[in-house]
Amino acid sequence: MLTFMTVALLVYGSMHLYALGKVWIALPHSPGLSLGLTLAGVVLTFSPMIVWYMERQGWHGVTDAASWVIYTWMGFLFLFFCIGLTFDLSHTLARLLHLRWPLNDLQSLKAIGLLTLAVLCYGLFEARQIRIEEVKITTPKLASGRVTLAQVSDMHLGRMMEGAFLERVLTKVREIDPDILVATGDIVDGHGDGLDTLARQFKSYTPRLGAYAVIGNHEHYIGLDHSLRFLRNSGLTVLRGESARVGGILLVGVDDPSSREPNQPIRVDPREALATATANDFIVLLKHQPVVENDTPFDLQLSGHTHGGQIFPFIYLSRMVYSIRPGLTRLADGRRVYVSRGTGTWGPPIRLLAPPEITLITIESSNK
Repeated sequence: MLTFMTVALLVYGSMHLYALGKVWIALPHSPGLSLGLTLAGVVLTFSPMIVWYMERQGWHGVTDAASWVIYTWMGFLFLFFCIGLTFDLSHTLARLLHLRWPLNDLQSLKAIGLLTLAVLCYGLFEARQIRIEEVKITTPKLASGRVTLAQVSDMHLGRMMEGAFLERVLTKVREIDPDILVATGDIVDGHGDGLDTLARQFKSYTPRLGAYAVIGNHEHYIGLDHSLRFLRNSGLTVLRGESARVGGILLVGVDDPSSREPNQPIRVDPREALATATANDFIVLLKHQPVVENDTPFDLQLSGHTHGGQIFPFIYLSRMVYSIRPGLTRLADGRRVYVSRGTGTWGPPIRLLAPPEITLITIESSNK
């Protein structure tokens, strides 16, 4: 964790150095400007840690407000960095081709800033446009009829993803009216006075055949006991190396292998849960991260975690880390994996070319 935090601060600090350096180059130099930019760079670089500290102190109201400001700025900075680099590369190419670049430093700063603001506004809009993605699977393992599952993932309920967001999600789920609701991790991501209200709000919707969840990495980060209490109070049955026969299928869930808490065993091995499975069972494996184990039998694995990159061009970094892309993938051995883009946001409250989703999965019998 210390290594991750160090690298993250170095990267975030470097992005601030780049952005504030452009301000320094574009504006008339003065000791006041130098001091102001330096202080801004230091405070803004460490601002996520300030939010973390405030939350641990129980200052929930001020933490919520600060989170919106700080993480919206984070999104602005990342977009500014990407757009600024594009301008810089274009400027360099123009010089190599002996072409005249039409903008001076101040004009470039204004153009980058305005374009970044426009993209940020679109990203805020896109993050609220939850799509319904439909997947249909036929199988001889289902004796007859069909069963529908709605998958939500990576909602990150807590500081920023609050009641209005959850109501949009539940409204969409009610519209598609699934038999089963499954939540594939990172459902809760914070402490606060409003979590009990969110749990009651979540529990107000009850699918016909029940609601099930597995633990993601953020459930571990904020405290497993705290997360489990929230999930169960929300009406979700948490599968931790366990299975449930429901709707003619076998649901199996495992923990995310990210826990570092002492005396908190994690249950990442599905073998015990699969002990009663037969060759005729259609097995749906709920697993937060889209990592496939070759020796784990399943027919369909449902995962999340990657957010589909959330903000372009992070999608390419996500593809470097995880070989299975968002959407439905059929493996060589016939097993299927569906990776959700996620329903909420983490960090910056924006999405860019990776819209949020709720997935409606219909499993039908091929025995007609």
